[in-house]
Amino acid sequence: MKQNLEKRYGFSVAFSMVVGIVIGIGIFFKANQILTASKMNPKIAIAAWILGGIISILSGLTAAEVGAAIPETGGMIAWIKRIYGKRIAFLVGWAQLIIYFPALIGLISYYFAVFTGSFLNVDPSNTKFLGITAFLAISFLYAINIFTKSVGGKIQTFATAAKIIPLLLITVFGFLSTNNSEGIFYMTETTKVVTSESPLILLGLSLVPVMFAFDGWIYVGTIAGDLKNVKKDLPKAIILGLGFIAIFYVLLNVALLNVFTSEELVKLGMFGVATELFGSMGAKFIFLGIMISAFGGLNGMILASTRIPYTLAIEGNLPKKEFFGKIDEVHKQPINSSIVMYGLSTMYLVAMILTGNPDVFGDIPVALFWLFYCLVFFGLFILRKKEPNLERPYVVPFYPIVPILALIGGVSIFVYAAISNPTYMGISVVLTLTGLFIYRENK
Repeated sequence: MKQNLEKRYGFSVAFSMVVGIVIGIGIFFKANQILTASKMNPKIAIAAWILGGIISILSGLTAAEVGAAIPETGGMIAWIKRIYGKRIAFLVGWAQLIIYFPALIGLISYYFAVFTGSFLNVDPSNTKFLGITAFLAISFLYAINIFTKSVGGKIQTFATAAKIIPLLLITVFGFLSTNNSEGIFYMTETTKVVTSESPLILLGLSLVPVMFAFDGWIYVGTIAGDLKNVKKDLPKAIILGLGFIAIFYVLLNVALLNVFTSEELVKLGMFGVATELFGSMGAKFIFLGIMISAFGGLNGMILASTRIPYTLAIEGNLPKKEFFGKIDEVHKQPINSSIVMYGLSTMYLVAMILTGNPDVFGDIPVALFWLFYCLVFFGLFILRKKEPNLERPYVVPFYPIVPILALIGGVSIFVYAAISNPTYMGISVVLTLTGLFIYRENK
């Protein structure tokens, strides 16, 4: 029954997938939310970005050992299956199938349409334009990733390279400017009064949207079966990709605070910031970069999503396994798995358009999946004990300190996310547990 995927991707695609998924839309619309969560305290906001980067790198270092030791298509699903068994792995995959990927694909496509509208001076309240543009973006990229062998990977590499240019310009121009004469940590007297709350609580609440901006790196593991040199390229892509992103995010936010106060950044938003820095014509170029960033993030998520039902099917735990596990003989892609994810993604997009509240669909999955990441981190200890002789092309440095810190960071994010959005956490847990009624034992 098991059909092998073709080895087609190298390090550049894996690296660009990490960077391309993470640097998607979070950096553009979460920065304001982070400042708001910190009560306009720039010190706490910058600290949250730094802490988020540290947690992500520690997490990447830890997960890379697991991923390199278990280089199988499906990424986190395959890792958790090896460590915890089929049923727990299926629940993770089920949550990816019905919550994480289709919701975030719908959300990113929605914001791609918003950014495109801003570039074309279209009223953002024009839901018809937003719906059509988002639908066309999803349809085009799914078609590319279904009906070609490697074009999706090439788009990912190009989009990742192209999106860095405008973000780099904002950073450089921000450091060269001296508009904020009060300094990057300036706070008004009103803000000082508000931020008298516990810094630890504010830091934790700010960390939740920060981790949304860092989220997605682990899903490069879903194409492990497609990588030409997985044992070398997978850990290197995760570590180098996350290190680059962490430094870049911190520098970008420091540069912005060098030009604008916290209150001004929240009031202007990213589009207003671009206009202030570069003028209306220059801002158009920045808007184009934001569109490319969203497009690259969308392609990366779609590329990863196409493998999820396929992976569950070839393990024999999803009903209709012959249907979901089918590989197209011409293009060597999991055809039916991709089509199902396309349908679910468009359904989430329709729900976002109808409710007019797309952000809620992004809060649900991220809150849950840090719990699953913690299973991976803790699983490293289990794997080392149960399979000490397993070949490990890469081992996490400073064991067990790094994985312990990653686990503490992951649990903290999960707890703060649950406190921040208890309703969303409850919904996500219930939806995940429905997988217990879907699960089938492999006979």
